[in-house]
Amino acid sequence: MFRNYIKVSIRNLIKQKLYSVINIGGLAVGIACFIMILIFVRHEFSYDRFYKDSDRIYRVYQRQEGNVFLGSDYFAVTPVRLATVMMDELPEVTYATTIMQSYALLGFGEKNFWEQCVLADERFFDVFAYPFVSGDPASALKDPKSVVLTMSLAKKIFGDQEPLGETLKYQNGELYKVTGIIYDPPVTASIRFSSIVNIHALSKYVDEINRTTWRNNSFYTFFKLAQGASPAVLEQKFPALLKKYRDPEAYKDYPFRDHYFVQEISRLHLQSGINMDIGLKGNSVYVYLFSAIAFIVLLLACINYMNLAVARSVNRSREIGLRKVIGALRSQLVRQFLGESVFVAFLSLLLALALVYLLLPVFGRLIERPLGLNPFENKFLLPGLFALVAVVGLFSGSYPALFMSSMSPIQVLKGKADAKLSGLRIQRWLIVGQFAVSILLIISSLTIWRQLRFMQDKEPGYNKDNIVTVRIRDWSLRSKYETMRNEWLQDPDIIAVTASTALPTNITSSTIINDDPGGSREDDLAIYECGADYDFLNVFGIELAAGRNLSPDIASDSLTDYLINEAAAKALGWTPEEAIGKQFKEYGKDYTIIGVVRDFHMHSMHLPIQPLRIGWEKYWATYLSFKIRPGHIPESIAYMEKILRKYSPYPFEYEFLEDNYNQLYKSEMKLGEIFGFFTILSILIASMGLFGLAAFTAGQRTKEIGIRKVMGASVKNIVILLSRDFLGLITLSFIITIPIAWYLMNKWLQDFAYRIDMEWWMFGIAGLLVILVANLTISYQSIRAAMMNPVDSLRME
Repeated sequence: MFRNYIKVSIRNLIKQKLYSVINIGGLAVGIACFIMILIFVRHEFSYDRFYKDSDRIYRVYQRQEGNVFLGSDYFAVTPVRLATVMMDELPEVTYATTIMQSYALLGFGEKNFWEQCVLADERFFDVFAYPFVSGDPASALKDPKSVVLTMSLAKKIFGDQEPLGETLKYQNGELYKVTGIIYDPPVTASIRFSSIVNIHALSKYVDEINRTTWRNNSFYTFFKLAQGASPAVLEQKFPALLKKYRDPEAYKDYPFRDHYFVQEISRLHLQSGINMDIGLKGNSVYVYLFSAIAFIVLLLACINYMNLAVARSVNRSREIGLRKVIGALRSQLVRQFLGESVFVAFLSLLLALALVYLLLPVFGRLIERPLGLNPFENKFLLPGLFALVAVVGLFSGSYPALFMSSMSPIQVLKGKADAKLSGLRIQRWLIVGQFAVSILLIISSLTIWRQLRFMQDKEPGYNKDNIVTVRIRDWSLRSKYETMRNEWLQDPDIIAVTASTALPTNITSSTIINDDPGGSREDDLAIYECGADYDFLNVFGIELAAGRNLSPDIASDSLTDYLINEAAAKALGWTPEEAIGKQFKEYGKDYTIIGVVRDFHMHSMHLPIQPLRIGWEKYWATYLSFKIRPGHIPESIAYMEKILRKYSPYPFEYEFLEDNYNQLYKSEMKLGEIFGFFTILSILIASMGLFGLAAFTAGQRTKEIGIRKVMGASVKNIVILLSRDFLGLITLSFIITIPIAWYLMNKWLQDFAYRIDMEWWMFGIAGLLVILVANLTISYQSIRAAMMNPVDSLRME
């Protein structure tokens, strides 16, 4: 019997080639999308689970209640001595380590290597049990001047030479001994590095670790929880530690309330909203959103199968009647049609796997993840795929199987089943559902695209064209800045140079000022700060609203004079003109406002413009910025590099400010691209189903079309007749989708302080586009049927 079912399935597929191609192709596209997104979702949830006892590895983070910074009052950094104190006083902690992520210049002989590194104390490998190729994890970081390399970096530096015991020059200074070689971190490691340097290389760490009290938060604390210990119980002990170890002098006037929390490392990758966080970040909202899209696309493909299977049941009604007359049970018919559906799903899976093999690298580049389909790496992959075939096949074939098996054999053989099928309502609602999803995705894509264009076109308040920025990695360059600046300005195409602690695209440092020294803490103002020299406004084209710029000829400008922005003046209760000459206090010292600059977007447009102060600072600068005359940018960059290499062995790395600005909206750009990709797929799947259904409808109404043509109907009349019902259903889809799309997109836009408004024409474009695509899909079959010779139509049985 099973063999007979397979034969019948194959014969039906061959007999009705158009429907077979649409069914298998539609399901294949849906399954391929589902598999690719599932691979992506699994990849995102697999981060940091490769560690031994990963369920016991946690990190500490804190909330500084009231200290809102970049839209959040959560911070990942902790005091230096927290790890030591936790090990000494909390029995729930077996090991704890203090780390910092950075870049390091490692020199060997005449060669220098600029590499990502982790600075860590000697307990690092007790918490993160990386397997060693050579060396002893228990003693690898005991020596304050020790460094551990990954295999790839060891090969890169030493080639075939044995690296263990060799010395490397760290940051162009002291020699560090190679004490271990470990395997490279896997791609699912949040904390990326190619070397681990003993944290004693940081003087700031050495100063703080020797203190008995805590003064600041600058490092990351990870620990291994004791077997059977409760993270919740551990969190309850932090308030006592804070009270015991905080420096009373440093925290005497501290205005915020701190709360410490712990978090399992497997949640680190998808955790967002924590300032100064560590590790490669994903986005949990987008992961869940893409998961929903995967199920929706698969559902659309299954709906296509249902739709066409029910439509085709007219042609198979006599087969069903005959089977019932000769004794077939309803259960046998259900099994037959479900078997056919599973068989089609299996063929679709084979095609889907081919599509995944071709498209997965493209999809991986789009979302910037190293995705792969390897059944040998995941023992659940093959069983999962077969389970997917079974679920898709049974779900897609369930309604057609139950519907067709319920037909009365007498009505079927008398030819009365056609009327019953032609009035079937389920097909209409399935079409409405399919196109409702397509319209929703179109509106979403259009909204995301418009918001991106708005953010990119809106004037940020500074000039971002023809500006090249260089991150200062070599601290010794700060003392040589004036010399280098004078040499750079000898190039006629370099208009101006400035040094600053931040770029205007992303100012993250903040402090607290008080304009009323005799007032209460309620008068305090949280304000962002940027240090720069006097050419900062000139290079970035930032305008003054009142007062004057910083000047190298006025001694007080480098000591007690500041610029503020309009937002700061407003927060302090002044107009820009009123602010000039006013003073405020910071850490007990008086400062004078000499100028007010126009507000500019110093963060992404997710956040409103905040108060800002700009003060003279070049010796602690982090960035060099060059304003270059257009036309000779490559030559000017080459000249910049030539001068810089005279004074530093560090690599020359530059970036255009415009690219830096675009990075602020990178996740939105990716979201827009992915939404556009799935919008096209959803329209394609829906159109394939509509094409097949239109072909079936035209075939069922062949005689009617012939009679109408004999009675004088034109081709136009016939096309309108056949298209009217379908276009009516699409219009209904549009009406249903409008409030849903409006609600969802308005909710998404609430995340931006500066945003577009949802306008009626956006919905109109989406509706017109879907109607146009549907009309083109239907028209081919409608025109083909309308152009047939009525004599041939009336001869058909």
